[in-house]
Amino acid sequence: MSWCCGSLCLLVLLGFGVASRIPCRFDTMQEEHKSIAGLLKLTEQVIGSNPLFSSVIKSINTSCQRNIHVMNVTLDVYIRIFSNILQSDQHQLQSDDDKSTVKSVVTLFKQKMEELRRHLVQRKDDREDVLSKLKGIKVNDPLVQRKALAEFREVYQAASVIVSPRCGHAHSSAE
Repeated sequence: MSWCCGSLCLLVLLGFGVASRIPCRFDTMQEEHKSIAGLLKLTEQVIGSNPLFSSVIKSINTSCQRNIHVMNVTLDVYIRIFSNILQSDQHQLQSDDDKSTVKSVVTLFKQKMEELRRHLVQRKDDREDVLSKLKGIKVNDPLVQRKALAEFREVYQAASVIVSPRCGHAHSSAE
């Protein structure tokens, strides 16, 4: 079997497993991976250095992106509500002390929400950096292909996390 055919078969296997949400038996995949690791010299130092997908795996393992997106939108709604409260006098409080107390507390809450949102935006920026790196991967480069095959197990495990019920992605289609 040629090198390209082997990598194509593994990529199709990964795509099918993820798309169909039918997890392959990981122990079988490990054996299959071992069977080609020697043939394609996937354990060479040049293959193991500077991994292609480490940032992807790290971003997946640190959080569920959909949860971050939902929370970001939620914080945005709160910030808009707090801004509206601060700009209007709809709550018709009688005393100036009460108005001042409400304004002070709502201002503090708004600042806290904005601070949290900045942290979430930073995570989004990190994700965009990861996506940019992924788009730049030269898929026709034999060294890159070998590196991808060497990292296959870790990427497959990370993809399995995404389709797990823990992330809430398995049966949801809206983003």
